[in-house]
Amino acid sequence: MVMLSMVMAMTSCGTVGLLIHTAKIVNDIQSFSVNSACDTIRFVVNKKNQMLLKAEINGEMDTVMYDSGVNSFALLMYTPSTKPEGMKFYNHRISGADKKSKVKVTTLPVTIKTDMVVADGVGVANLGPEPPVCQKELSLSLRNIIGFQGLNLIRYKIDFTNNLMYELPDSLIIDTTEFIPIKCEYKMNVLWVYPRINGVEYECIFDTGNGAAAFLLQDEERIDSPREEDYIFEGSYGQAVGGYTDKQTFVWANQERLSLAGADKETEVLYVKSVSSNNMGLRAISKYDWIISTRGGNLKMYARPHSTDVVKPFEAPAYRVSTADGTLKILNRLIDGNEKYKVGDQIISVNGEKITEENICHYYDLLTENKDWSGLEILVK
Repeated sequence: MVMLSMVMAMTSCGTVGLLIHTAKIVNDIQSFSVNSACDTIRFVVNKKNQMLLKAEINGEMDTVMYDSGVNSFALLMYTPSTKPEGMKFYNHRISGADKKSKVKVTTLPVTIKTDMVVADGVGVANLGPEPPVCQKELSLSLRNIIGFQGLNLIRYKIDFTNNLMYELPDSLIIDTTEFIPIKCEYKMNVLWVYPRINGVEYECIFDTGNGAAAFLLQDEERIDSPREEDYIFEGSYGQAVGGYTDKQTFVWANQERLSLAGADKETEVLYVKSVSSNNMGLRAISKYDWIISTRGGNLKMYARPHSTDVVKPFEAPAYRVSTADGTLKILNRLIDGNEKYKVGDQIISVNGEKITEENICHYYDLLTENKDWSGLEILVK
């Protein structure tokens, strides 16, 4: 799942990475030292749960998103207004979260330079729709996404405690009482992990590009027979490669039990009837620090749980809106017996003021920030 943002990341070579790499490692056969100040990739996780870093893509410095769920070297996102002159795209069906996105794509050579590595490969350029009028954050302004293969790291740590990524020497012996081996597999050019949710094992793509929910899982039975504490929604559950997913019923469960490494954790799960692949997103991934090794084509993954997690209470919005077609419409709604508006209803006025091109973003923000619309006078058609 590709979730996009305009937020810029502040990344640079710095003392934190240098200190980590010049410190002795207790469990290694021989201590090591790297004298370069640029031996670490620094990243940020923004408010939309996207993992952003600095990289040079084909000669242009950019803020990019690291999306381990993208099974190509890199993904360059364009719209008709940002399409490079002369670049030709062709219609192709690709598997997004909705299983059926049909977009225009092309392939091209891509060179990625980060503070640690330079990698060359074949990337995919995608020509998608323009972002919704008031939701420009849905697209990276500088368009570029690095896939799992794009960082070209062999044995490395993703440290969500300090927001760092760095390679580990072969001499380092991993303390498996701290970093616990987990079941994993490499196929279709991405990583797969096998967490248990409420005791049931799910095969999931390890997807740092999914910031919408900790887990996106296909479970028709849960949709048809939700639990009393579940939140049941109708409408689009997110954005896929070719736009919003189709209208359907989906369930948000806020207190599921996650078993992966160490003690069980509380997690959120978005259950849907149809999805291309089950998915472990960044909200769940960032509950752990990771060591990933692909040395010799043999994948090994280790996870170290954070000692404390802050679980924020979930407030279910009664409605969500979108401006995808230039009008203000209901994107999805909570089914709780008090539904006043339908999915697809166009909002034509709020508190007596007609929605216009000039004020549409003001009212989009107002309706998005306020989960309770009971105090607003809203007319729809």
